[in-house]
Amino acid sequence: MTNRKVQNLTPFVPAKDFDLSSRFYRDLGFVVVASIKNAIRLEKDGYGFWLQNYYVEDWAGNFMFCLYVEDMEAWWSHVKAMRFDEAYGSTARVLAEPHHQEGGLMMQFADPSGVLWHIRQD
Repeated sequence: MTNRKVQNLTPFVPAKDFDLSSRFYRDLGFVVVASIKNAIRLEKDGYGFWLQNYYVEDWAGNFMFCLYVEDMEAWWSHVKAMRFDEAYGSTARVLAEPHHQEGGLMMQFADPSGVLWHIRQD
């Protein structure tokens, strides 16, 4: 019998301005846990992704995350306190404050490269 259990699935996320995107994600609460020549591994609570120093506009504009959280209010308070417009030169932006959608709460924002984040609490 073959063991086909998956231990992790990790996307590689584009960054138009690698330093700015790296700061954005660290400010969001992710921690750098590994580094290679053109990418860093960012994690929070055991979940993560590789942020790469590579950018294609069409790819970044169609890349999406869906992050499921326990406490939407805590996340919303943190996102508001980050002051996206001031801190990231208007590259990162809140697209939708928390609202009810599809049986739960959801908010949306874009990172400095245009990557869309859906934050959900079901």
